[in-house]
Amino acid sequence: MNTDGWTERWPEHPVIRTFDPPRPVQVDIGKALPLGRGGAARADYVSMRVKSSAVCLSGLLPALQTHWFQIFDGQWCAAITVYVTDAAGSNSLELDMIVTADAISEPPSP
Repeated sequence: MNTDGWTERWPEHPVIRTFDPPRPVQVDIGKALPLGRGGAARADYVSMRVKSSAVCLSGLLPALQTHWFQIFDGQWCAAITVYVTDAAGSNSLELDMIVTADAISEPPSP
């Protein structure tokens, strides 16, 4: 999220808050992306090729939060980078997302 050039009208009550360095969080993908609505195929109809090599995007995943930002209706959203793999764990990528506040939480203590 690039906030260069953003100026706060009321600096004592900012609507964008930056974490530098980013803070560790976990994201609940079920809340962030309500997958399975609108055209998703049943899992037993998905080919093994897709099941074994597609991006695994479910459950609680580790992420880094870079920002909080408030939207026009008062809700807070989080800018995060989530780390995802394929089902075999042989490929990975960083996925930048905007999620609602209820989709993230503190990571469990080690």
